[in-house]
Amino acid sequence: MNLNEIEKQYKFKFPKLFKTLWNDGMLDWMNGHTGEFNKNESWASTVYPNIKEMPPLLLHTGGFDFEMLRADTILNWQFDEMWDVDEHKFIPFAKTDEGDVYAFYNGIKTDGEAAIVYIWNDMNETEVLAKNFEDFIFRKMLEAAYDIDKDDLRGDYKERGFKGYQEDIQKDLKTISPYLMLSYREVLQEIYYREEILETMFTYGLIEHEKIGVLIEKYLNFEELDLVFEHELA
Repeated sequence: MNLNEIEKQYKFKFPKLFKTLWNDGMLDWMNGHTGEFNKNESWASTVYPNIKEMPPLLLHTGGFDFEMLRADTILNWQFDEMWDVDEHKFIPFAKTDEGDVYAFYNGIKTDGEAAIVYIWNDMNETEVLAKNFEDFIFRKMLEAAYDIDKDDLRGDYKERGFKGYQEDIQKDLKTISPYLMLSYREVLQEIYYREEILETMFTYGLIEHEKIGVLIEKYLNFEELDLVFEHELA
């Protein structure tokens, strides 16, 4: 399936970066796998071992509950009946385990590019995360270096610990770097390769919360950043 079908379905043009990543396989978390898994197969056992060393976009940096959507899922997405899809034009591309959705939002555009929003599944709230797709990637990767829950690490990195997680997000940075602007690459490179690990009772990190805020303000700020609006029918 190519993007033309999805663009036609949503009457929407994806930005150049998204198209480039799509065509290069950087948005395919399934490594070309289609259909259902066999009885003794799973994504973790069948697909992940083949993509973990050269990961697609945000494989480790998206968050422990983040998942890029498959092309057929985007094309056939069923919006909640309570969502006002006439007023709010959403084009989903990722989700969380709990059903929250990451989407392009045609209602806010900067230099012709749609903003990226986070739509809560169980609340009538949508938050504006970034003015475009590249800024969204940068923000997610910044946040991947902060406030890493120890319980999540024990689940996925019980043998390698935070150092194993750090090595994996470095792999994410390696594969996405050719697509990002130089300033974003330099910021992430400096943070991801820090040797000092910040630890609290419940979390690990490589950067303090205040410094994340400073970087978001410096690089990502625009009028609608972090705006929250309702998306359901009145």
